[in-house]
Order: sequence, then C-alpha cells, then structure tokens
Amino acid sequence: MSNPLIEKYGRWVDAVSGNNPKQARKLLLAAYHAKNLQLKAAPGKYMNKAAKCAAILTMDAMITPLAHPERSAMVSLFTPCEMLHVLGITPYSAEGFSCYISGTMAEGCFLQKAEEEGIPETFCSYHKIFIGAAESGVMPKPRFILNTTLACDANMLTFKRMAEFYGVPQFVVDVPYEKDEAAVKYVTDQLRDMAKFIEKHTGRNIDENRLRSAVARGQRTMDNYERYMTMSADKLILGDLTGELYVGFGMHILLGTERMEEYSVKALEVAKNAPPAKGARILWMHTNPFWIDPLRGALNFREDVQVVSSEMIFEGLTKHDPEKPYESMARRLIYSSFNGPVSDRIERGIHVAKQVKADGVVYFCHWGCKHTLGGAQLAKKKFEEAGYPTLILDGDGADHSHGGEGQMGTRIDAFIEMLEKK
Repeated sequence: MSNPLIEKYGRWVDAVSGNNPKQARKLLLAAYHAKNLQLKAAPGKYMNKAAKCAAILTMDAMITPLAHPERSAMVSLFTPCEMLHVLGITPYSAEGFSCYISGTMAEGCFLQKAEEEGIPETFCSYHKIFIGAAESGVMPKPRFILNTTLACDANMLTFKRMAEFYGVPQFVVDVPYEKDEAAVKYVTDQLRDMAKFIEKHTGRNIDENRLRSAVARGQRTMDNYERYMTMSADKLILGDLTGELYVGFGMHILLGTERMEEYSVKALEVAKNAPPAKGARILWMHTNPFWIDPLRGALNFREDVQVVSSEMIFEGLTKHDPEKPYESMARRLIYSSFNGPVSDRIERGIHVAKQVKADGVVYFCHWGCKHTLGGAQLAKKKFEEAGYPTLILDGDGADHSHGGEGQMGTRIDAFIEMLEKK
C-alpha cells in the first residue's frame, strides 16, 4: 500500500517548491539520505545482497548531483559515461531523477510547471517532470550537458531546452538509425569530439589508459550480467519492480565504475546460491510503473511469480574491444536494441525470454513513448508466435495522476493466473 508518510512528504515538497525551491531541494536530499541509510542498515529481509548493492550505488548517484552540482554533468539515459567517471564527474540523469521525484510522490507540481511553460500534456512524463523541476529552481545547474539522440524524441527538446535555461554548454551525439560499420565510425568520431568537449569544460585531460580500464570494467559487468541471466533461468530469485529500475539505471549511467562491476559479481553469487526456480516467470518490456500498488502487490518479492528480466537492463548488452574505447562505446549505442526498428527490440526480447526461461511477457506502454506504443501490437503478435503469452499494459511510469491502477491490477492478476495454469 502507499505510504502515508511519503504522501505527506511529497505534499510538503510540492507546497514549498514554488516559493522556496532551494528548500524543496533540501527536502528531497534529506529524503534520499534517509532512504540510503535505511537501505544500508535495514534493507528488508527479501532484498538480496546484489539488489542492496544496486540500490545504494544508484541512490548515491542521485544524491551527489543534488549536493554537489559542480561535480556533475547532466546526461540522457543512453549517454556513455565512462569519460565522466574517469574524471570523477557524476552523471546527472534526467530520467533517473524523475523516477526518484516520483518515488517521493512530489512530481505533481513539476508536471504542472512544465505544462504552464508550454510542454504538451502528451510529452513523456519523465522528461516533463525533470523540466518542471529544473525550471522551478529545484534541480541545480550542472557544469554541462551530454546527450544522445537515442532512443527518444523527447531528448531533442529536453536537453536543448535545459542548456538554454541553465546557460551551460551542450554536446549531442547523433546516433544514426542504420546498424553498420559506417555508423560505428560516425559515432566513434563524435565520441572523440565529446572527449575534447569534456576536457575543454573541465580543464582536465582524459587519461586513455584509465578510459580503457573503465570500458573494460563495463564489458566485464555486461558479461557478468549476461551470465547471470543464463544462471538465473533455473533459480528462484525474489525481487521487486523498483529493483529492476535500480539495475537499469546502473547498467547505463554507472557502467564502467568499480561499484557497478561489484554489483554484477554479487548478482552471480546470488544466482549460484539461489534455490530452484518455481512460480510463473515474467519478462518485462520497457520501463515499469514501480509505484502502482496493485502491481507491487502482484509482483514484488513473490515466490509464485517473478519478473525475471527487464528490457531496460538488457537492451545495451554488447560485446566489444576495450582496447578501442571510443569504438566500443559507439558500438554499444549503434547496436542497442532501442536503435532502429521496433522489431529489433522484439527480437532481442524473444532471445532473452528463451535465455531466462520466461513463461510470459508484459509489454508496458508508457504514456508519451511513441516508439513503444507504436510497436505494441506487433510485439504481442511476435512474442505469442514464439510461444510467450503477452499482456499489453497502458500506463505511466512516473505520473501518479495518470490513473487506471485498479484496472491494471485486475489485468495483471488475470494474466498471472493464466500463466500459472499454463
């Protein structure tokens, strides 16, 4: 059930953000520090050591830019961040912050602010919340902004608008639709230019050896997670929707860090020691509305049903040569399943469904995501042809006012019952 204390806290942030945005920022920081302490001291009896590690390192990555914006750079979710980590600069994730603001139940005032400033109601709520929080004065000014054109139209508006609002420099990596060597070279050249941009605006040089080490660390992390998915296919590993998002953010903005590799090693240990699998197994496509009570009740820490893998974690798992760090980061962008036609996402999903021995698929259509919405029926057709019953859920990953929670709960319960009978 929803936490009345969190609801009250969200209303408090809402009440002060308009007149005293710095106080609202302090309130958010206090909440995130408190949650971090709780995760470290009393994470709950069902949270395994890998999930705890992912939760803490992601929470730290959200706290630092709020507390020390001078050491942070704003990024889009798919931006390769190894160059930032080498210099000790924390990626300031727009999509990540919106999830955390939603988790504090404080997003309403920021959605309203964004719409008052001309952002359409149909715009992605993750981006809309962030724009509203920034233009309310709650989100601090970053040193600079890095973003890619992958994989969302909202990127093109949000980060350009933020660069103009804050008056900071911006670098955009254009990711072509085609997946070939020419595209890899094109993006590689841009990432080299991005390195020069970072060096210019930090006054520091990116050490090539340290960058190779970071990219190699990221490759080991991806390899470990690939092995984890295979190992977990026959194991019962309890988890929750929020935990899936923690790992999803980590596998993007924190890839290449020692702590993210540590998470991947712990994940393998968890899989090795877990009991045999039982219950219905669900593959989740796209982001998830972690805050919806009926979904949490149906899916969180249940032995009879588990979300065994999520697209936002596995979409960018690739193989590359860390000795060629810029080319490696470019390949990760070009060969992401989010790049290109929606059929690439579906094919990757079917492959992972087989790998993790899923029984069915939930395809979540987040409000405002045209790419996901447009591919829903094709995805259902292709997954079911491959033998995976598929439930299409419509909703919003971040906006509590979207509604439809009761219907969503009824549909997920019926879907789980059907999988159990199967």
